[in-house]
Amino acid sequence: MLIGQKIIFSYKGQEYAGTYISSGKNTITVKLGSGYNITVDASSIEIKKEYSMEKGDKPGAETKNSGCGENGVCILTTGGTIASSVDYTTGAVKPVKDISYLYNFVNNISQFKLYHESIDNILSENVNAEKWVQFARKARDAMKKGNSVIIFHGTDTMQYSASALSFMFEEQTEPIIFTGSQRSSDRPSSDAFLNIEGSIHFASTDMGEVGIAMHTDTSDDSISLYRATRARKMHTSSRDAFKSISEPPLGLYADGKVKEIKNIRHKSDSIILKDRLDKNIGLIYFYPGMAEEDFYNLSYNKKAVIIMGTGLGHTSTGIIDVIRKLSRETHFFMTSQCIYGNVNMNVYSTGRELIDAGVIPLQNMLAETAMVKAMYLSANYPDNFVELMQKNLRGEFEDTVK
Repeated sequence: MLIGQKIIFSYKGQEYAGTYISSGKNTITVKLGSGYNITVDASSIEIKKEYSMEKGDKPGAETKNSGCGENGVCILTTGGTIASSVDYTTGAVKPVKDISYLYNFVNNISQFKLYHESIDNILSENVNAEKWVQFARKARDAMKKGNSVIIFHGTDTMQYSASALSFMFEEQTEPIIFTGSQRSSDRPSSDAFLNIEGSIHFASTDMGEVGIAMHTDTSDDSISLYRATRARKMHTSSRDAFKSISEPPLGLYADGKVKEIKNIRHKSDSIILKDRLDKNIGLIYFYPGMAEEDFYNLSYNKKAVIIMGTGLGHTSTGIIDVIRKLSRETHFFMTSQCIYGNVNMNVYSTGRELIDAGVIPLQNMLAETAMVKAMYLSANYPDNFVELMQKNLRGEFEDTVK
């Protein structure tokens, strides 16, 4: 059977109709009409009928990693839960190479010309700067062919990757939409299908920046579009894990169409990609009792360090002395461990001492965004590095959109 094949089968005296998804060592998984999956012993079912694939159907065996053509929507898969399935022998989730069968379960996309290219097959904790460069170059190549771009990505580090591409693309001719899922596509009530559906529609708008499209809430009512540099994963497992911090979503998809899109950068006439990143940037989460030696070792010989300080942007007094010693060679920037609000280092004496030691406050920029911004600027604009870190380039500060 082909993935996406409609079948009627009997199991333990009961007759079912559904769509074939996958087979394990001794199992078969079928999505029932209710939307839930059933996984059974393959030797215990009897196939009553297999429906022939109709014209226009896209079984996975025929579209696997076909590559991106022209003037459509190019879906680049990198791995993650959205491109994973359950190993029903062990119960673990593992990456799969062919996700094209997903298209057979996504609604309201028949009017779009879709392409698929698998560029990686990793879980997001293994993503690094080299991968970001790879993703960006593939997105550039797709846009050169007139395609908008969707990148399937694991949710755990998606905010880093989306922000990295947001900075690397100084100009872009099409939207780049990151999406993922909290539950793999072969699990009951997976969020993958609606996330894909919304992403395809957002990718067909006039947006000229990088966004993240995920569930608005825990139901299957709508998908929200978030600016990459202001988005953050806020829950380990909930379907509505992603939120924009201190600003509303850029767009909303519901009932088969984009109902709202606002405050976006629009498409450019050209593509400008700066695909160099400086990996010698640190991100340090300060904690009470942190040893000065530990802070020193994490900061020594770095081009820049993003500090996640307490409250308005503080560290212990001992850390200030370390910063003062290293600030001749290393730039230090302050963000807050708090999710909401601004860094303000002029309220308490500790903050003023940190400024005097050379620490530069970054207002309300998210720490993860600050890290990848520093990687981009250090590699491409070293002479204006400090100045540009404090300038709003991609909407990373909440008050202004550039």
